[in-house]
Amino acid sequence: MKLEIDGVFTAFDDALALVGDEAERERVRLVLTAGRDSVRRATAEVVRHALDEVNATAAGLVNAQLVYGADGIELRVERNSPAAAASGSDHEFEFVFDTDDIDRLTLRIPAELKEIASRAADQAGISLNAWLTGLLTREAAHRARSGDRQGRTGGRTPPRGPGQSLKGWIGD
Repeated sequence: MKLEIDGVFTAFDDALALVGDEAERERVRLVLTAGRDSVRRATAEVVRHALDEVNATAAGLVNAQLVYGADGIELRVERNSPAAAASGSDHEFEFVFDTDDIDRLTLRIPAELKEIASRAADQAGISLNAWLTGLLTREAAHRARSGDRQGRTGGRTPPRGPGQSLKGWIGD
């Protein structure tokens, strides 16, 4: 999908028509024209930040990127296979675990969520345990890269809604 950033500039046409003095209207038009490259870069940067968040949230299921070409900027979104997502295609940060030191965790989740996760694991061709371990590893790597929550929320604890917090007890 090609990003039509020039539409931002045509949005000012009606406002320019309201400037009664022709000389003043031309000065404003020149200022807007001079700022086109800066506005294009700033708009692309906003979209790029949004795509970074989409990629982080999608946990490897999609890869969204901006592609700069001779015709302008294009947004490309590719769907990754569930197996590729589950394998942890996140090469920027990797955890290495001692597989001889395994702990057991009892996780209480709604039956419907377990069924959805089981189907996703089946589609990826791996066990539910391996799928959940991969999901937890990717999330931990994402938080390690982003400096935990402080990097995204400025140190504030974001509001939580239903299903957005984990509660329980872990121990011997």
